[in-house]
Amino acid sequence: MDIREYRTEIQKLVGQIQQKFEALSEDTVILCEKLEKYGELQREDALIGYACFVRGQYYYIKNDMLNFYREMLRCMRPFENIGEWGYLAVANNLLGIMSLNRGNAPFAMDYYSRALTLCRQYKLPDIEWQIHMNMGALFINVESFENALKHYDLAYQYICMHKELPEYRISMTASLVGLGRAHLSMEHMEEAEECRQKLERECLPYLREIDQLPVYCLLARFYQKTSALEKCQNALKKVSDLFSEDLPIMDVYDDLYDYLMILLETEDYDLFSKMITPITELTRKTTIRNLEQKQVRLLLRYYKMRGDDNHYAQAAVRSVALDEMMEQENKMMVKSMIGLRLEFNELAIVNHQIEEENKTLQIRSQTDPLTGMYNRLRLNSYGETAFERAEKNQVGLAVEILDIDFFKEYNDNYGHQAGDKVIQFIAASIKKMQLGNRVFAARYGGDEFVLIYEGYTDEEVFELAKRLKTIISTEKMPHRYSRTETKYITISQGLYWGVPREGASIWQYLHEADNMLYKVKSRSRNSIMLGHANEEEIKRNSDYLDRKNLVVRSATDEEIFHDD
Repeated sequence: MDIREYRTEIQKLVGQIQQKFEALSEDTVILCEKLEKYGELQREDALIGYACFVRGQYYYIKNDMLNFYREMLRCMRPFENIGEWGYLAVANNLLGIMSLNRGNAPFAMDYYSRALTLCRQYKLPDIEWQIHMNMGALFINVESFENALKHYDLAYQYICMHKELPEYRISMTASLVGLGRAHLSMEHMEEAEECRQKLERECLPYLREIDQLPVYCLLARFYQKTSALEKCQNALKKVSDLFSEDLPIMDVYDDLYDYLMILLETEDYDLFSKMITPITELTRKTTIRNLEQKQVRLLLRYYKMRGDDNHYAQAAVRSVALDEMMEQENKMMVKSMIGLRLEFNELAIVNHQIEEENKTLQIRSQTDPLTGMYNRLRLNSYGETAFERAEKNQVGLAVEILDIDFFKEYNDNYGHQAGDKVIQFIAASIKKMQLGNRVFAARYGGDEFVLIYEGYTDEEVFELAKRLKTIISTEKMPHRYSRTETKYITISQGLYWGVPREGASIWQYLHEADNMLYKVKSRSRNSIMLGHANEEEIKRNSDYLDRKNLVVRSATDEEIFHDD
């Protein structure tokens, strides 16, 4: 999702969401709800999908798997509608992790396969390697170690060739831990030793303590298998020191489960009894019954080894109850998976049809159905081409963003059907200008429109903007609830003009035009503000108000553009 397409306040909101998410603040959920409501109001699938996706990620890290599952399913439809395949691949990948932890490897494989298909079809190698990592974990769980090695190795090779990855050391660590586990399971001790050396030499010195935990879990297993008992005990103790209740349990559960198994196998009952409780409590927070059942089975083994018949009986009763709960969970997952499979098949058919469609269908996909104007999809492609053309020819280019003054009040009082007619009226007014080939117009979303002017001077662009305002005001479409003096439908317009230079972009011009719109609306509705990209050349950097027409523009010197 390219947030540069949206107006300034939405860009700021998305920025706030990213900051709160990185801090794991509860405000993440509140801000996402705000963004989702705006997306629903403006019928913007990208914003709806993004809000659900980030909420889902937040719940994943907080080990709230029920809410995670709900949000990830909710984000899929909007992302499919707009072709956000990267987000869709990540969502399927995360759902695969959850399905595996629920004990349903076939469902996990379905999610991973779908994610891989999207990655290969839409060339997303930066996501594909992560899916291979998780598929490696899946095959370890079902004891298909050859397949596990294949997927872990694919991920490892990609990481080795991309040292620029944001978390390169953590990624390298995860792939080496996966390879090490697979090699140990197959008794490939030389290969396992190579993984150990790389982890201790190339990874551990650079990792935060919390990221070291999976490494020491693997080292404990390695030293146990090589009968290095003192080193094994030191690694086991290190894991207990590194353990934290803030761990994202879904990412490290397999490591911790194997760690507890080693404690039982080495008869380190004191450390086992110390660690089983906090790990079990963290597992219960996920509400994933399969993980809790695995914990109970460890306890059953522990109680049997200790001859504790009373606690053994209590754990056995809990195990039976968990089996019944898991049966109900599986029914829910089957229902969801059937729906997703049908959607995936439908999506594949639709994609094939789109590829085979003719130019008429392509034009239709770039057209706003309410107004018949171009939509944002066409704006994206046209805007970049127009900017490159203006930069090459060194001619002026301007972007205008306009919206309807007090449109919310109009909708609230006249109704949404009447509001749609107003949007159609603005679109028709733009078409009346008969702009020709050098001006592009599109509906930006909601009550916003964008115009791109090629090859005009700033004075000419300003006059065209005034001309549109005159066309609209002449109609005198009533708006009793407007807070302007006219009580008719009016618009506010923000324009940004300049001769494009290297390093600039159409998105910068869009952003600045949005800033002009924000500034002019804060001063006076039914007005225009024109900003310049080349201020040092034209020597203008403050605001001028044409009081007769309520028009705002940049100027500092004597009036170059005279009043009418």
